[in-house]
Amino acid sequence: MPKMLWTADYSPEWETRFQEVIDVKRAGFNVHNRANDYFNEDELIEQLQGCDVFFDAYDKITERVIKNSPDLKLILSVRDGPEESVDLEAGKNLGVPVLNSAGRCTVSVAEFTFNLMMNMARPVIELTTTMRREGWTKENQQILRNIVQSRSTELYGKTLGIVGMGRNGRRLAKYAQAFDMMVIGYDPFQDRKAMENEGIRLVELNELMAASDYISVLARVTPENHNLIDYEQFALMKPTAAFINTGRAVLVNTEALKDALRGDKIRMAAVDVYPSESLPLDDTYYDIPPNKLILTNHTAGFSRERIDHQYSIGLDNLVKFMDGTCIQNNCTRGVEDTDAYRERGAKLFGINRK
Repeated sequence: MPKMLWTADYSPEWETRFQEVIDVKRAGFNVHNRANDYFNEDELIEQLQGCDVFFDAYDKITERVIKNSPDLKLILSVRDGPEESVDLEAGKNLGVPVLNSAGRCTVSVAEFTFNLMMNMARPVIELTTTMRREGWTKENQQILRNIVQSRSTELYGKTLGIVGMGRNGRRLAKYAQAFDMMVIGYDPFQDRKAMENEGIRLVELNELMAASDYISVLARVTPENHNLIDYEQFALMKPTAAFINTGRAVLVNTEALKDALRGDKIRMAAVDVYPSESLPLDDTYYDIPPNKLILTNHTAGFSRERIDHQYSIGLDNLVKFMDGTCIQNNCTRGVEDTDAYRERGAKLFGINRK
């Protein structure tokens, strides 16, 4: 039976199910479940000896790792964007397909983003924090009422602008439409007619920034779209508008966002992603008051159900590959046409038919 190194999140149920089709070797984060408990190149090369498949989440799979792991024939990634941890070009050139658990976070990210929007429309966090600190008394009754009256707005009839109309963006659009919001989107890779069929009007980025009451950033990162939203774009926003980034930090100029908040150029923002996977207390984000800025720790994609989504898709990818059915969710398109693939990945493809 082929062998698989598994360093992604652990689930006893899914270990049992994977063991039915492949010999599983657990290591790294999968065993210790500690953030940043990942292998360096040398450690990963050692772990991959004798392994046909690698199920990865955060360990960096470089060209050197693939070159020096001769038994490796297939990489499974739990991530929607495996390029953040896997050298996809190296995988293709060296004949090792990379298949991802596409869509594992779609519901989680869209629901979390919409939850942030609702909390920005109705100041629930500030209200409950004040009540827990002071109670609800005759003395503070008007203060509590003022919190609600001064900052509560309805989502009904407002315009949501979504930057990035992939799975997450389209799911968020459905939630907004259920609340009778109008949805516009910016995505140069999407078909205008197809979006119109989903009730979404595609516009240019600057038009979206100027027309929206809420703006959500959910685009995939490309080399060309770093700082896609900069000082110019924030200057176009309505002073009553709110901004949410649950996508990626590099899509937004952080200093431009802070400037827009400090200068009251926009009403509010919510941020879940940062230039690094931390936000120490000396960061100037914390200088912005909580009634203008909601901060969360890169958790939009997390939910109890996510692990089932990612392993259901991952196991299906693996089974279909080993059965020779198809190369599903392939992030290394064209790899199957290369000589390198015939020498490596193809030796696992359809193995269950032999």
